[in-house]
Amino acid sequence: MRDKGTGTDLCRRMLKKFLFERWQVAYRRKGEDYFTLLPNPKWGWAADPFPVVYEGSLYIFAEIFLYKSERNGVIAYCKWENDGFGDWQVSMDRHWHISYPNVFSVDGKLYMCPEIRQNEEIAVYELKAFPDKWEKVKVLLSNVQCVDSTFCEYQGERFLFTFRPVRAGSKGSLYLYRIEEEAGLSLLMESGSTVSARPGGNVISKGGRLIRVAQDGTSGYGCGLVFNEIDAIYPAYKEHEIKRISARDIPGNWNRKFEGVHTYNQIEECEVIDLKYRKFSLTEYLARKRIRKVFINKYK
Repeated sequence: MRDKGTGTDLCRRMLKKFLFERWQVAYRRKGEDYFTLLPNPKWGWAADPFPVVYEGSLYIFAEIFLYKSERNGVIAYCKWENDGFGDWQVSMDRHWHISYPNVFSVDGKLYMCPEIRQNEEIAVYELKAFPDKWEKVKVLLSNVQCVDSTFCEYQGERFLFTFRPVRAGSKGSLYLYRIEEEAGLSLLMESGSTVSARPGGNVISKGGRLIRVAQDGTSGYGCGLVFNEIDAIYPAYKEHEIKRISARDIPGNWNRKFEGVHTYNQIEECEVIDLKYRKFSLTEYLARKRIRKVFINKYK
């Protein structure tokens, strides 16, 4: 007679193969109490949201992970119009995975410093023609595999936080660079390996205080956020923790159970966040099998 417990465990292991991580973006306009979910497109799921006002209009830029194919992440945007955000539209697509679309506007021009770890550089792109004509204008670091690069201004100087992960996830080292026009970047600090060092959004400037948003990897990748107030950047970097949040702390009227959050950003017009859930997907299971086959047979 077959052991029922063994059979149940086997069934659970089989089902787990088809259970995949998903993310979804939510926003809250100024004056609202609750966050509203943005529907994911049919062709992927959204994470790493960044809001920006460009040419008088409010946009959210985010990574869309193409789980149905072998192409991983692209950058897409949605625009606020008619009292709501429209559908996601692709803005940047490359031959490598891209995410964390750190967008910002300077003198009416739109720039982006996306995560392009697979291309082994940190670079800034300028939008030459809306919505998808981006031109690389500055390489900040090359021959590095960094993620979630985030800028900060402190006492009239500009700085860059970036993260070098150990494999994948939230473990790794946080690096801090001073941005110098002629000399480029000068390294000021390496944090060592911690589970709450990886950036989780732009540095918040509030009432003369600077608050660094970081990912909380204590219970695994994307389990929450840590808000650290920056005490000093130069000559010695110091910060202290002021708050932690998880998915259950995000107010919203939704029926789905969320189990993680790893990006938070805000501008005057709105706040944005991403929320993690899990879903059974035969489509993604088959796509990952195709990916493995491609890599295994690459040089045969």
